[in-house]
Amino acid sequence: MWISKQIVEAGKKRPAADVSRIRSPGEEDAGNDRTRVVYCGPWGVAYTPPSYAQAVTVETRQGIACVGTVMEKPEEGMVEPGELLLFSKGGARIHLKNNGQVEINGQVFPPLQAEEEGGG
Repeated sequence: MWISKQIVEAGKKRPAADVSRIRSPGEEDAGNDRTRVVYCGPWGVAYTPPSYAQAVTVETRQGIACVGTVMEKPEEGMVEPGELLLFSKGGARIHLKNNGQVEINGQVFPPLQAEEEGGG
């Protein structure tokens, strides 16, 4: 009896986070969709995921918060471990590469040389 109660109670517990599709206000609800969501991220980075994004959401005392989105696996060699790629739905891209290069919309900027960094 005690074991069956424990199993029932464990089944009632909700996960700490959920994966939901973000949808625009007025768009038809498809079940596990979210419309009123607060977006969380590093300070200085503002974003709103597109409606097809799979968002990782958590429930807070002030409502649902999106703490990030599930990223599609990048194409082979697109982003190496340690690199950062910022991109928009419209195609704008900023790629910070491990070799020190910065690529902005296809234009490559070489890394600063050590002499330039030290001022001379």
